[in-house]
Amino acid sequence: MAASVSDRFDIDATPEQVMRALEDVERIPEWSSAHKSVEVLTRDDDGRPLRIRMTLSLLGFSDTQTIEHSWTESSTSWTLVDSAMQRSQDGEYALEQIARGTRVHITMSLEPKVPVPGFVLKRGQKHAVEAVRKGLTEFVLSNYA
Repeated sequence: MAASVSDRFDIDATPEQVMRALEDVERIPEWSSAHKSVEVLTRDDDGRPLRIRMTLSLLGFSDTQTIEHSWTESSTSWTLVDSAMQRSQDGEYALEQIARGTRVHITMSLEPKVPVPGFVLKRGQKHAVEAVRKGLTEFVLSNYA
């Protein structure tokens, strides 16, 4: 069963500052407790991460994933390449300039390889989005704003 989640929140920083924080993927464990480690495997010509491997632990499930990023001036999206626990995962951070900073739109869908009750999957996604909202905001404001 695939599940999707989306959210939006505002950060009192410029889109460029938020994008620099998103590009700094090796530091994701500093603001996301689910991420235990992140390693950049390849980078694009501008130095942005393309393929990364990360180890996560959420709601008692641990997984090592490889994902591939795509970057534009105002967004980053990712697609799952390899995972022991997931069949598919796609997501995006899209940044929008607003009067007082940046509105971050996050979307994510995933399909686990093993049957997981829908409410557990939704709870995990909700927890992940809440962690992004709080953690990314604090990380941007502490390091890039």
